[in-house]
Amino acid sequence: MFNNVTTGYDMSDATWEIIIMLLIAFILGFILRHLFGCKSESKSDDSYVPQAAATVVPPVSNEPESLQRVEGIGPKIEGLLHAGGILTMRQLATAELDVIQKILDAAGPRYRMHNPKSWSPQAELIVDENWDELEKYQDFLVAGRE
Repeated sequence: MFNNVTTGYDMSDATWEIIIMLLIAFILGFILRHLFGCKSESKSDDSYVPQAAATVVPPVSNEPESLQRVEGIGPKIEGLLHAGGILTMRQLATAELDVIQKILDAAGPRYRMHNPKSWSPQAELIVDENWDELEKYQDFLVAGRE
Protein backbone atom coordinates (compact mmCIF):
# COMPACT_ATOMS: atom_id res chain seq x y z
CA MET A 1 0.00 0.00 0.00
CA PHE A 2 2.71 2.48 1.00
CA ASN A 3 6.06 2.28 -0.59
CA ASN A 4 9.22 4.27 -0.51
CA VAL A 5 8.64 5.83 -3.93
CA THR A 6 5.29 7.57 -3.29
CA THR A 7 5.64 8.58 0.34
CA GLY A 8 9.32 8.91 0.85
CA TYR A 9 8.98 7.12 4.19
CA ASP A 10 10.11 3.75 5.21
CA MET A 11 7.28 1.62 6.65
CA SER A 12 8.97 1.48 10.05
CA ASP A 13 9.03 5.31 10.20
CA ALA A 14 5.27 5.46 9.55
CA THR A 15 4.62 2.89 12.26
CA TRP A 16 6.56 4.94 14.80
CA GLU A 17 4.73 8.12 13.77
CA ILE A 18 1.36 6.43 14.32
CA ILE A 19 2.43 5.09 17.70
CA ILE A 20 3.68 8.52 18.77
CA MET A 21 0.44 10.22 17.56
CA LEU A 22 -1.68 7.68 19.47
CA LEU A 23 0.41 8.23 22.59
CA ILE A 24 0.03 12.02 22.26
CA ALA A 25 -3.75 11.63 21.74
CA PHE A 26 -3.98 9.45 24.85
CA ILE A 27 -2.03 11.93 26.97
CA LEU A 28 -4.07 14.86 25.64
CA GLY A 29 -7.33 13.04 26.41
CA PHE A 30 -6.11 12.24 29.90
CA ILE A 31 -5.17 15.88 30.54
CA LEU A 32 -8.45 17.23 29.12
CA ARG A 33 -10.49 14.80 31.20
CA HIS A 34 -8.85 16.06 34.38
CA LEU A 35 -9.11 19.70 33.35
CA PHE A 36 -12.84 19.53 32.69
CA GLY A 37 -13.62 17.38 35.75
CA CYS A 38 -14.99 14.33 33.94
CA LYS A 39 -13.58 11.97 36.50
CA SER A 40 -15.12 8.56 36.91
CA GLU A 41 -16.48 7.82 40.36
CA SER A 42 -14.75 4.86 41.86
CA LYS A 43 -16.28 2.93 44.72
CA SER A 44 -14.47 0.74 47.17
CA ASP A 45 -15.30 -2.96 47.09
CA ASP A 46 -17.25 -2.89 50.37
CA SER A 47 -19.67 -0.19 49.15
CA TYR A 48 -20.38 -1.70 45.74
CA VAL A 49 -24.05 -2.43 45.11
CA PRO A 50 -24.97 -4.25 41.90
CA GLN A 51 -27.40 -2.27 39.73
CA ALA A 52 -30.05 -5.01 39.84
CA ALA A 53 -30.01 -5.10 43.64
CA ALA A 54 -30.31 -1.32 43.85
CA THR A 55 -33.59 -1.42 41.94
CA VAL A 56 -35.03 -4.24 44.05
CA VAL A 57 -34.20 -2.88 47.51
CA PRO A 58 -34.74 0.85 47.97
CA PRO A 59 -31.93 2.63 49.74
CA VAL A 60 -32.37 3.33 53.42
CA SER A 61 -33.13 6.99 53.92
CA ASN A 62 -33.19 9.15 57.00
CA GLU A 63 -35.61 11.55 55.32
CA PRO A 64 -39.06 11.58 56.94
CA GLU A 65 -41.65 9.91 54.75
CA SER A 66 -45.39 10.51 54.73
CA LEU A 67 -47.13 7.95 56.93
CA GLN A 68 -50.65 9.27 56.33
CA ARG A 69 -51.48 6.57 53.81
CA VAL A 70 -52.05 4.37 56.86
CA GLU A 71 -55.65 4.67 58.04
CA GLY A 72 -55.70 6.17 61.53
CA ILE A 73 -52.60 8.34 61.04
CA GLY A 74 -53.15 12.02 60.39
CA PRO A 75 -50.69 14.90 60.25
CA LYS A 76 -50.39 15.29 64.04
CA ILE A 77 -49.81 11.60 64.74
CA GLU A 78 -47.38 11.48 61.82
CA GLY A 79 -45.44 14.31 63.48
CA LEU A 80 -45.39 12.41 66.76
CA LEU A 81 -44.12 9.25 65.05
CA HIS A 82 -41.42 11.21 63.22
CA ALA A 83 -40.36 12.86 66.50
CA GLY A 84 -40.32 9.39 68.10
CA GLY A 85 -37.88 8.09 65.48
CA ILE A 86 -40.30 6.33 63.12
CA LEU A 87 -39.50 8.19 59.91
CA THR A 88 -40.31 5.75 57.11
CA MET A 89 -43.07 3.35 56.18
CA ARG A 90 -40.58 0.48 56.48
CA GLN A 91 -39.78 1.51 60.07
CA LEU A 92 -43.49 1.68 60.87
CA ALA A 93 -44.01 -1.78 59.35
CA THR A 94 -41.35 -3.28 61.63
CA ALA A 95 -42.12 -1.22 64.75
CA GLU A 96 -43.40 -3.06 67.77
CA LEU A 97 -46.87 -2.15 69.02
CA ASP A 98 -45.66 -1.15 72.50
CA VAL A 99 -43.11 1.29 71.02
CA ILE A 100 -45.81 3.04 68.99
CA GLN A 101 -48.14 3.07 72.00
CA LYS A 102 -45.41 4.66 74.18
CA ILE A 103 -45.01 7.44 71.61
CA LEU A 104 -48.77 8.08 71.72
CA ASP A 105 -48.92 7.87 75.53
CA ALA A 106 -46.09 10.37 75.90
CA ALA A 107 -48.04 12.86 73.75
CA GLY A 108 -50.84 13.07 76.28
CA PRO A 109 -54.40 11.89 76.87
CA ARG A 110 -55.61 13.15 73.51
CA TYR A 111 -53.43 10.57 71.72
CA ARG A 112 -53.73 7.68 74.19
CA MET A 113 -57.17 6.84 72.83
CA HIS A 114 -55.75 5.87 69.43
CA ASN A 115 -55.21 2.19 68.78
CA PRO A 116 -52.09 1.60 66.63
CA LYS A 117 -52.64 -2.16 66.34
CA SER A 118 -53.45 -2.01 62.60
CA TRP A 119 -50.76 0.52 61.63
CA SER A 120 -47.83 -1.88 61.25
CA PRO A 121 -49.80 -4.41 59.14
CA GLN A 122 -51.01 -1.58 56.89
CA ALA A 123 -47.48 -0.20 56.58
CA GLU A 124 -46.20 -3.65 55.68
CA LEU A 125 -48.75 -3.92 52.87
CA ILE A 126 -47.68 -0.48 51.63
CA VAL A 127 -43.97 -1.40 51.71
CA ASP A 128 -44.76 -4.60 49.80
CA GLU A 129 -46.90 -2.56 47.38
CA ASN A 130 -49.79 -4.96 47.93
CA TRP A 131 -52.44 -2.38 47.09
CA ASP A 132 -55.39 -4.78 46.68
CA GLU A 133 -54.90 -6.32 50.13
CA LEU A 134 -54.36 -2.86 51.64
CA GLU A 135 -57.64 -1.64 50.19
CA LYS A 136 -59.50 -4.71 51.50
CA TYR A 137 -57.93 -4.31 54.94
CA GLN A 138 -58.69 -0.60 55.11
CA ASP A 139 -62.29 -1.24 54.04
CA PHE A 140 -62.53 -3.66 56.98
CA LEU A 141 -61.14 -1.10 59.44
CA VAL A 142 -63.24 1.60 61.10
CA ALA A 143 -61.19 4.74 61.77
CA GLY A 144 -58.03 2.64 61.75
CA ARG A 145 -59.38 0.05 64.20
CA GLU A 146 -60.33 -3.56 63.63
